[in-house]
Amino acid sequence: MSHKFVTRCIEANGDDINEMVDMPLKTTMTNGYFIEKLAPKLGIDKEVMGMLGYDTKKFFAGDWAMNCASSFYQGIPCLYVQHSRIEHIFVDDKDYHLVLTEEGAKERQIKISVLRDYLEELIEERQPSTPRAYFSLAKAFYNAHKDDLDSYRIPLSSFAEHCCDYDKAFVQFDKSHFGKDPEAGRELA
Repeated sequence: MSHKFVTRCIEANGDDINEMVDMPLKTTMTNGYFIEKLAPKLGIDKEVMGMLGYDTKKFFAGDWAMNCASSFYQGIPCLYVQHSRIEHIFVDDKDYHLVLTEEGAKERQIKISVLRDYLEELIEERQPSTPRAYFSLAKAFYNAHKDDLDSYRIPLSSFAEHCCDYDKAFVQFDKSHFGKDPEAGRELA
């Protein structure tokens, strides 16, 4: 279960970074937990500290200008450290081959944009007003666009980036559906 550095936000597609950072499926963690417990298990503690210029885990854990989280980068489970507003992204070694080229990342973001338009139309048509109605909408939208969502590894949470009415329903849907097909998105890599 070791992890590998993928990229920093300044070298990556900005839309991929925004999706990763803004999605409500993201889980934040304390700097201390990340560097003292999780990073050593994943074999990245020394790499992260060296990359960011830390001599001790204590200084890393106490840095107020840093955030650590788990999320999805290009639909791939990831961990990232945001230091001085620059995200440093790590994925599991077994998923590293799934990281998209620049062209593949652009194609994926175009697909997200097209699907977002379809989702907005569906919301306008149904006008859901309760969490249950939004969850039902999530199921209907997923069923209508399953092939694209799965092949491009797009969690529904990608469409709920900014604390909207449906973010909780989409997170609930993703927790039970996203990433369950191990072959989804393999052809994109």
